[in-house]
Amino acid sequence: MAFFRKPILLVMLVVVMATLGSTTATVYEVGDSSGWTFNYNYEQWAASKHFQLGDVLIFNYDPHFHNVRQVDKKNYNDCTDHNPMASFNTGSDTLTLETPGIYYFMCDIPGHCASGLKFQIKIDMPRVLPADPETPPPPSPDPTKSFPNIPGYPAKSPATSSNAGSLFKCTWSCKDMLLTLFFVSSMFLSMV
Repeated sequence: MAFFRKPILLVMLVVVMATLGSTTATVYEVGDSSGWTFNYNYEQWAASKHFQLGDVLIFNYDPHFHNVRQVDKKNYNDCTDHNPMASFNTGSDTLTLETPGIYYFMCDIPGHCASGLKFQIKIDMPRVLPADPETPPPPSPDPTKSFPNIPGYPAKSPATSSNAGSLFKCTWSCKDMLLTLFFVSSMFLSMV
């Protein structure tokens, strides 16, 4: 029985680490191996992906024949690039999706956008935003104000300076969790 404990624990550790690691950014090559070119359905390609904040788009194309413009909805629908938000023309361009919203991309070489060299993606607001170390914590509640009582629960007193802001707050990063998990698992495995 003890013989099977270590492999099972290792499998569990790998599954947990893979689950935690799945929250990292994904790098997408636009058009997959086809790149940014003709005869490819980019709308279908984009619809098959689940883009999130922090993901990276890589546009690979021949800069003699194509370019990439990030435009607004009107320019996207009209296949025009009046005042593009961003312009790329190196043939190997990278863009990190840093804000929620709808992103519109197109090639502005005449006729290219109309022939399908365009797509849009939507980035939703994440459910939990990553902590920004430069953002100051919210002010502590005023201890002179009373908290409402919720029926069925004991009355709560206001937060003091020792526990202010501690409810529902986690300051651990993914790296901290993984290191702790690794340390605890290593200790546990050495005991088995």
